[in-house]
Amino acid sequence: MSRLIPLALATLFFVPGVASASGRTLDGVNFTGPLITANPAGMPKGNAYVEPYLIRTDSDRFYDGEGRRHDSPDSSAWLMVLPIAYGLGERVTAQVNLSAARVETAGARSRGFRAGDTTAMVQYALQKSNEDGTRPAISVSVTQRYATGSYDRIGGNPLNAQGDGVQRTSFGLGMQQVIWMPNERPLRWRAQLTASPSPARVALNDNSVYGTPDGFRGNYAPGSLLGVSAAAEYSFSSRWVGVFEVAASRQSDRRLSGYAPGTDGHAERVELRLPATRVVSLAPAVEYHFSPNVGLIAGVEFSVAGRNTGHYISPQIALGMFF
Repeated sequence: MSRLIPLALATLFFVPGVASASGRTLDGVNFTGPLITANPAGMPKGNAYVEPYLIRTDSDRFYDGEGRRHDSPDSSAWLMVLPIAYGLGERVTAQVNLSAARVETAGARSRGFRAGDTTAMVQYALQKSNEDGTRPAISVSVTQRYATGSYDRIGGNPLNAQGDGVQRTSFGLGMQQVIWMPNERPLRWRAQLTASPSPARVALNDNSVYGTPDGFRGNYAPGSLLGVSAAAEYSFSSRWVGVFEVAASRQSDRRLSGYAPGTDGHAERVELRLPATRVVSLAPAVEYHFSPNVGLIAGVEFSVAGRNTGHYISPQIALGMFF
């Protein structure tokens, strides 16, 4: 789940409103939000939302530079993600995402669950939705990723690295709206665009997540990122909601450079260009709501196209709790 991932896993409840001028009401309508696309409506002031995720990711194929699939060694991971959001003001929402993962590849595995990188986000609502949700909610956000997961000096087991060392800043623009269907049931759609310029180089020492050997001294230059996602949630009843989502992302060229120990005892220069990557994924899901404040979402995200990246399938489940 190297995807942005950013992602993006932060999904928040839409708080029901009162009757609109048209006579429609969102009372008795519950949404948790989809699996990937973040909530542009934000949180009401003084309220919190917690949504622990359990995610399984499996991959046994990869996309080459032409988009063709090839077999690759089996790899899998269990990932736990904990988004915590809080309404700081009428238009301002803050959020932090914590994570930990356990990875297996070709019979090797990481040493238990290990902490991953952490993200912190601040979102500002440019336009608030109206009572029945038909006026779009529009927001902008800034997300900072912190390198809290290990990424170098990891000894002989590269699977112990659950971070990438990159301190990345991303900017987002999101929109959400409710459409009332002819049967008077609501369909809510949302979309988000995220962009991140190329961050600072990451210093690397010894074994790292980038495959460098013991004794390596150098750096990694991350590329810029661009991502887009869109989702639709249809409310069948106060308890059941169907979800469909599509996401795409692109990362520009990256470079690995430095010096590695040579066979003759002298350091050898390393210059490696990693080509741009692309991936497109789908994420169908279903929501069940125990109450207006507690909902469960279960679904699967899987890649359907890509370039220079792994093909994956990622079933996941999350419990959303609004306070």
